[in-house]
Amino acid sequence: MQKFLFLLLLSGLPVTLPAIGGCTDYRLPEAVTLEHNRITVGVFPQVELISIVQSVSRYPETFAFLMARDSSAYSGDAAHHFAPYRDHPAVKMLDRLSLQPGMLNFSAPSNIMLMADESLCVRSDIVTDEFVISRAGGIDSLSLFLGLLRDFALKSSFSEFFAEHREFYLSLAEQAISSMGPMNYIAELENFYGTTQRSYNIVLVSLYGPVGFGNSLLYPDQKREVCNTLGPRSVKEGQPFFGDGEYLKHMIRHEFSHPYINPMTEKYWHLIKESYGNYSAIPESARKGVCGDWQECINEFLIRAVTVHLAYSESDEAGKRAYAEESRRGVIWLDELLKNIRFYESERNTFPTFDSFYPKILEVFQYPD
Repeated sequence: MQKFLFLLLLSGLPVTLPAIGGCTDYRLPEAVTLEHNRITVGVFPQVELISIVQSVSRYPETFAFLMARDSSAYSGDAAHHFAPYRDHPAVKMLDRLSLQPGMLNFSAPSNIMLMADESLCVRSDIVTDEFVISRAGGIDSLSLFLGLLRDFALKSSFSEFFAEHREFYLSLAEQAISSMGPMNYIAELENFYGTTQRSYNIVLVSLYGPVGFGNSLLYPDQKREVCNTLGPRSVKEGQPFFGDGEYLKHMIRHEFSHPYINPMTEKYWHLIKESYGNYSAIPESARKGVCGDWQECINEFLIRAVTVHLAYSESDEAGKRAYAEESRRGVIWLDELLKNIRFYESERNTFPTFDSFYPKILEVFQYPD
């Protein structure tokens, strides 16, 4: 920790020692959420806080496509309230970390905040995710950053701002649930994968762009707290709109699949890593818009094949639409993946879980047609 304090002092940034010297009595306000078919939907204060810090930092200049493009009444309120704090050390540290490739950008900001408790300290009830922590520069850097965020929250009266907008946050949750409709997506996904998770959450973030991040937290019992961190698809009548039923259906199936698929790829990576040469066969459109490396492409192609399969289970028309969309994005080997998924579904006595079938479906990537 002393090393990071020294670096901050060298950078000329003011450091407020009480805020970074360990957890304090500060408590974030309660999340504003509603429950719907085992999904918790709403606004989580720790993620809302980081999105506000991102909005007043240099982050939108570099990652404009990840932040809200259209102004809403809420974004105006946030800009008016928090712009005076754009020179706070928490903002400066975010700039330093987020502008480095593979560091505190894309899904990492929301993921590290979901790892924080109500005092903005790293939670002790979850398994440490070293990869996520490394994107914040390591545990000392993360602890320092969370301390600076506590100071930012105190100085900017974040809790008061959050409380003033509670009814607005509640309306966002109600809107999203109304669009989702009666379908039980969790029953569908757990039946398909053959395993369960600890909880499922849709984290609504008004200041983000039309993006979704499949964040998750692992517990010692190997179950996950699954989070779809979701930005609005557009602004309607001055208010963030998180999408209609078809859009949310796709986002739920896709983002809630990541905490299932990604760990399986890690588990069986030894079976597929030597086939990285097949990455060159992937169209440039997919490498730019879908996945950036071989492991990510395996995750994305599998998840997108699963979502197409689930769309076909609704109707042939829905399946064809989903198939055409993923093909347009450059997802190849889709026919072979779908054939394998149908085989898995027909042989559930032999393969009770998708994990038990995973080595077989990886053969599509080892020996693509």
